[in-house]
Amino acid sequence: MKKIYKLMAFCALFGAGISSCDLDVEPTESISTETYWKTAKDAWYNLNAIYSNAIPGIGVYSDAFSDDVYCQYSWESAGSLFQQDGFSASNDAGWGFGLVRMCNIYLENVDNTDLSDDLKKRTKAEVRFARAMDYLSKVITFGDVPLVLEVLDFDSPYMTRTPAAEVKQFVLDELKAAAEDLPESYSGSGEFNEKGRITKYAALALRARAALYFGDYASAEADARAVMESGKYELFKVTELSEAQQKEADEMSLFVDFADDAAKDKFVKGMFSYESLWHTENANNNNPEYILSRQYVSDSWDYQDMTRYTLMRPNQLGGWSSVTPTQNLVDAYWASNGDAPSLASSESRAAAYKTMRADYDAFVTEFNKREDKGGLSAMEAFVKEKTADGSLTRYEYMQQYRNRDSRLYVSIMLPFKGWYETNYGTNFAYEWIKNGNNESKTGFNFRKTLSLEMDAANQGQATGDYPCIRYAEVLLIFAEARTEVEGYDAQVESALNQLRERCGMPNVPSGLSKEDALDLIRRERRIELAAEGFRSDDMSRYEDAYWQNAMNNVPIVMPDGENVITMKWSTRMRLKPVPQTALNVNPELTQNPGY
Repeated sequence: MKKIYKLMAFCALFGAGISSCDLDVEPTESISTETYWKTAKDAWYNLNAIYSNAIPGIGVYSDAFSDDVYCQYSWESAGSLFQQDGFSASNDAGWGFGLVRMCNIYLENVDNTDLSDDLKKRTKAEVRFARAMDYLSKVITFGDVPLVLEVLDFDSPYMTRTPAAEVKQFVLDELKAAAEDLPESYSGSGEFNEKGRITKYAALALRARAALYFGDYASAEADARAVMESGKYELFKVTELSEAQQKEADEMSLFVDFADDAAKDKFVKGMFSYESLWHTENANNNNPEYILSRQYVSDSWDYQDMTRYTLMRPNQLGGWSSVTPTQNLVDAYWASNGDAPSLASSESRAAAYKTMRADYDAFVTEFNKREDKGGLSAMEAFVKEKTADGSLTRYEYMQQYRNRDSRLYVSIMLPFKGWYETNYGTNFAYEWIKNGNNESKTGFNFRKTLSLEMDAANQGQATGDYPCIRYAEVLLIFAEARTEVEGYDAQVESALNQLRERCGMPNVPSGLSKEDALDLIRRERRIELAAEGFRSDDMSRYEDAYWQNAMNNVPIVMPDGENVITMKWSTRMRLKPVPQTALNVNPELTQNPGY
């Protein structure tokens, strides 16, 4: 759960910055300890600041600490260093306690305001949720961490690390208490009742996540079930396709051997149901899959919004290719029949890519001689012509992308495949340009979670909300937790089949053993939640053998076979180091093993 948070300036005593709902900000010179924390407005400003710092708007950088994502820029992430077991105490994976202090300040001061007693109780629950969410991240990342539940003076005694078991129990207890004091929904009118604030079910969903990570499977199942039985959430689905989506849908027969038109319709609508839940028009509190989201603010620059528009895109779409999917992730996607795919060796894949690329390079030479290029780039023309005559997927290299999970096609930009929903034209085809400026090092770029429109100020930011807790995760938590408690039964199958039905894939198999079922659920989590920041945390709770197979002496390779890095793994990587800067300040802190 390594999150990248936007740097913000706060008023004295960590008063909240500017909210889009109210731009009447008190001049800083008029704020003092004697006049502050008196009014409801003071509470509202502070609460909004906590939301801004607590609710994540991206997850992909966390996945760079796993085998799924590679970050090519060291100034953006130390993920590639971690992947090679090079992480050290000079790296900070999120040790800071600024948000914890903000929460503690609110909890200690809100009773001094003229806020109503009901709102004091409810907003305290929102803040306790935020603090618990932060501690969930910390205990997964570092293990033992100081549990700070009061506002400390700057000359307070040094704190020691609280045992992880105690921190975990705190997280579970806090989220349970918060859920009891939070409403099921908000009216959307007036301050403190804006839609999108933390609800009872957001607290239960986060508690289910925490309980799953902590191995408390009975609690995880119960909390997930409470969210499922609330009747307030369901998976997002589209009923009709846009013109651009239909263009791609018409081409999918090249990629998938459909039994009939009905099977094709189910598959392609599943593709775009999965993809579209992040698109601006659906990225809001009315989306039935959004349990909690970071809300888009049009008049505020946000690094996380920039990540989803600029940093994750390829140069061809105005982006930087900062964080890109690996071949390792691509290989994880199911075959279209729900089985594990048959994968080519790295050597044969590289040879097939070079053959296809040579064909394309020859096409480029001839294409450049054309007087009328039809407004297309060479790659766009190549894909258009090879699609029209049906020869695109006859290439051996493209065979690996035939008959695969519907989510693969809308999660990852695949070399030589078209994508027509972009704001850079309706004929886009993805080209991997090796060693190109701001081009992918892995040969792929993400398509999932990308915004299709830029902010009105043209600052390279995504528009629309980002769901940091969505209903699909709750179904996966329930399936895994119940399998651990009761085994693989009809209830588990039903939860998983909701995910499969939404994306147009076949139902999961019946009658699996507990071990086989857990293997299936792990893979389904990896696919469904790809690029959302769960992979690293999931791996931290899996057994050593899983890590060894996934990351120890395992290469990340380019399509042409060149090695990007060779990943390494050791047991110390289950936890991140306490940063040396913290150790220098507090001599009572201890370091994690191996650092």
